[in-house]
Amino acid sequence: MNTKAHHRRPRSAAAVALGAVSVSTAAITVLSAAPANAAQAWHRQGHLRDRTVASLIAPNGDRDPFGIAVVPLTLGTLTAGNVLVAEFSDTNGTVGAGTTILQVNPKTGKTSAFFQGGPVAGPVGIAINPVNDGVWIGDYGSAADGTATNDLLIANTGSLVATFTDTTTSGQASFLGVWGQGASSDSHGISFYYGNAGNATTGTGGGDVWRLTPHPTGPPNGQPVNSTYAQITTGQGETPAGGSAATAAGPQGLAYDAANGTMYETNDADNTLYAIKHAATATKPHKAKIVFRGNPLQSPENVVIDPLNGNLLVASANNNRLVEITPRGKVVASVNLARNQPAGALFGLAIGRNSWGRLVLYYGNSNTNTLHALVLRSLNRR
Repeated sequence: MNTKAHHRRPRSAAAVALGAVSVSTAAITVLSAAPANAAQAWHRQGHLRDRTVASLIAPNGDRDPFGIAVVPLTLGTLTAGNVLVAEFSDTNGTVGAGTTILQVNPKTGKTSAFFQGGPVAGPVGIAINPVNDGVWIGDYGSAADGTATNDLLIANTGSLVATFTDTTTSGQASFLGVWGQGASSDSHGISFYYGNAGNATTGTGGGDVWRLTPHPTGPPNGQPVNSTYAQITTGQGETPAGGSAATAAGPQGLAYDAANGTMYETNDADNTLYAIKHAATATKPHKAKIVFRGNPLQSPENVVIDPLNGNLLVASANNNRLVEITPRGKVVASVNLARNQPAGALFGLAIGRNSWGRLVLYYGNSNTNTLHALVLRSLNRR
């Protein structure tokens, strides 16, 4: 079992990919009309195929896939339809010591390093600008307590554009144990989002989500890429005092619904799926709405939106389950994607289309260090 799986211990039930699309999505949707225990039966019927796409061990030995994202357009060294993967741990399995962002061709299984080395340190989340002129990496950082965290903007050519920290932003934003990454694109423009897990030593400074909006052609304001910031929600679960990179937790998965301006967020510290209204326009923190809390969410890591029915698909790490929840908070399906494996397999999710145009849900397995694709054999879901 990989080291990170140990940190995905069961917690009390009370306690971005842009421009993509998914398949277990449709798969799970079929289950919505079936009995609660029908997931396995439906899978056996052959409507959903779980394919191992590639090994996710980097050339330097980095492993432990966390955040993943589908490339929307071919530009620079990025190819449309390929998958970017953040490697959280190093070759020895030391959590938070990975420095690699892999690019994976899901058709051939070939992998290459899109970016490797500092200042990447413990990359957790990835979000890609829908016009593919920037890749945003959320880094937990080299310090075990999350105090050396950063957010990085990397060009599609693989070169570093900007580094965001408390220091480089002159304290206008808080970066403390960055633990998630997301993006929004609508009439309000393009913004990026990150969640903080907080200071793992003190158990403070986390449980919040920030919006970061770059203005590359705007008037100079002394910020990296002329950016502006807004804390849009706070007061949520964060890493308990006395923790480390191995137990870090807080706002993690972020998925934006442009239809209603809502950012959906998974928090693996309090086993909750939240909805943050007016995420792209809020100017101050407001209380996020609880969509669902508790079982079957056990350390919920990432969330994506099913483009066909608007439901939320959540990777639940401590029971290795993919859970489908409606925006109104009803669990309509749950399926184990890592049977007979230790807890901690699931983390990253991303939706896309394969080379045949079929909906695909990509997910990473941190136990086996592999990328998987859940592919519908047919788009006819009934």
